[in-house]
This record gives sequence, C-alpha cells and structure tokens, in this order.
Amino acid sequence: MSLDFNREPEFPPYNVYPPRWSFDNEKAWQLYRRAKREQWDEQDINWEKVKEIASGLDRKQRLAIAYWWSLLSTFDNATPVFAYALVKSHELHLDTAVKGVITTITYDENRHNVMCGLAINSVLPGYPFDFKPQDDLERKVKLNTLWAWYNGSRYWKAYLEAYSKYTMDVLFTSFMMGEAAATTVFSTMSKGSKIEEFGKAFKNTAVDETRHYAFTHLIMTSNAASMNDERKKLVSKQVRAGFVFLSLITYRPPKDFWRLPPWYLEVTEKMEDLARSAGFYIPEMKEKEEAWRTAIMRVGATLGRYGVPMPAIPELGITGEEIKDLKEDDFVPVF
Repeated sequence: MSLDFNREPEFPPYNVYPPRWSFDNEKAWQLYRRAKREQWDEQDINWEKVKEIASGLDRKQRLAIAYWWSLLSTFDNATPVFAYALVKSHELHLDTAVKGVITTITYDENRHNVMCGLAINSVLPGYPFDFKPQDDLERKVKLNTLWAWYNGSRYWKAYLEAYSKYTMDVLFTSFMMGEAAATTVFSTMSKGSKIEEFGKAFKNTAVDETRHYAFTHLIMTSNAASMNDERKKLVSKQVRAGFVFLSLITYRPPKDFWRLPPWYLEVTEKMEDLARSAGFYIPEMKEKEEAWRTAIMRVGATLGRYGVPMPAIPELGITGEEIKDLKEDDFVPVF
C-alpha cells in the first residue's frame, strides 16, 4: 500500500482515531461534573453489619433476600452494555462530555453489580451456584434465578447488533424507562428498609439512577426535533420494550418476552413476603404500579413534547400507541 506522506491521512470510518475534543455541550458537561461529584464506594457499606443481621434470620428469609438481589443483578450486570456504548461513542466521535458521562455510567454499573454480589455474599454466600436446595420451594427459587439470567443472555447478542439498526438517540431511549422506574423503586426501598445498610445502598443507587435518567433524557431531547416518523415509532417501541424487560423485578413479567418457569410469579411473591418479614423492604404490588405510572408520566411528558407517541401499557390500564410486533431483538434496555 502506497502512502503519500505529503497529504493528510484519510482515517477509516467508525474508528476511535483521530481523537477529537468539544467543549460546547454545557448540559452534558454539567452531568459529567455531577457524576464525578456523586461517586460513592460500595465497600463503604458495612457488610459485616449486614452479615450480623443475616445471622439472626432463618434460612428462608436469607434465601429470599439473596434471591431478590440475584434478580436485580439481571439488570445490574450492565457494565459491558455501557462499556460497549462507550466504544461506540468514541467510534462515532460524539461530544467529549457525552463520552465522559457514558464512562461514568459504566463505572456506576460496575459498582451496582459488585454491590449485588456483596449483598448476596453477606446473606447467603455462594448463592445460587453453590446453593443446595433442601425442599421443592428452594429448588424453584434457584431455578427462577438461573432462568432470569438466561433471559438476560438472550438479549445480549441483540444489543451488540443494535448499533447497526438504531441511532444513538433511539438506542438510549431504550434506557429511559428503566432509569425513570429505577429512580422511584430505589428511593422507595431506601426509605422503607429496616436494614439500615441496605437503606444506604438503595439511597446511593437512586442518586445514580436519577443522573442516568437525566442523561438519557438529554440524549433523546437533543435529537428529538429532527426525528422523522419512522424514528419516532422506533422510540415508542423501545419505551414499551423497556417496560416489558424491567417488569421482571419491578412488576409482573408479561409473556411477550419472558421465558420463565410456570411457578415463577407464585414463588417470587412468596419470596418477597419472606424478605419483607426480615425487614427487607420490597414495594407491594400497588406501590409497584404507582412507581411505574410515575415513570410513564415522566417519560410520556417528554415524548409528547416532540410528537413521539406514548406506547400503550395495557397491564397498567394506560392507552396509547399499540405495539404488536415486539421481537426478541427489539429488547436492548437495561436498568
């Protein structure tokens, strides 16, 4: 290959070179500075105190708490999701501050994932892989966890391929619903928890999720005015997908995506009651519905300003654009 060094080189597309810097996206810079200020350490939670409290609980209560954290980890195993988004943001040469915020979200998600592991290790070490069920209920609980993770694995390939299907603004709209719901869920759990250290963890996580929602809102609104009707329909579809995906832990999982054991819901409700009896606060169904309605109102208000149809959420009695053709590769949202 002959190169003419007297001319400037032509860089290949979708490449992280040449590096570029931009400093005029003030809203993104504000979020980036905020993200750096609000960092916290999951190891500052007193896990020894959690272990001490767990030692006073019975086996089923400890299993119930470990089970809830394992379901949460289905969504908090999101470090590679945002790490991949970070790579793409550099390939696409997005604003410097936008790349910076995605870097901080990647770090946040790693912290959330480690927190799930520390919580499980503190109440029931080795769950689920080293856990030996002693009865049929425990067997079903373990299977529920593994099947939840299996469902997470189903969308990973679709996520990797999503960047060839969606623009960055549409893709990040997928995350809006999750971040909006997470803010409410974790705030509620932090206030209701009788286990102080878990309350601290949920409060800190809620701060992160509030910031993540602000970022997804910024990305969507920055491009919404230029969206054509086709992209607006894609956004509506992704908002619906966000509800369906996150319903596993925040509501009841609809059957149009999830492949779960027939006993999943019954066993989960039993475990939630046991966790509550141990002082681990999990919102009741009415509170879950209210959290989702709050999230939908927040997201819907934003979409409405730009003429993006809000999808129907029939599970909550919310009317809107009916989404009938959700396919497995449409599911790219995370928590």
